[in-house]
Amino acid sequence: MCATLAQKNEGTKVKITWMKGSAFNFGRVEGTDYRCERFSRPDGSLWFLLSSTKKTYLCCKGPFDSPEERDQAIINEVRKRDRN
Repeated sequence: MCATLAQKNEGTKVKITWMKGSAFNFGRVEGTDYRCERFSRPDGSLWFLLSSTKKTYLCCKGPFDSPEERDQAIINEVRKRDRN
């Protein structure tokens, strides 16, 4: 079984693995049971949806100005949920 993010050292680099091909908007947060979906709105703002293996669509958050800001928000949301 994978360690949860709460059990990992906060300094550990957590990575989102984005799929390729027609599923390129879907990703997995490594070492967790969380999945994410990225999307943009017509105004160019970036958003994400977070799911787990137990529940679809835990949250929808945005807007973000850059892919890096969005990805960090996904990791922060997973860390927050993993602690609870």
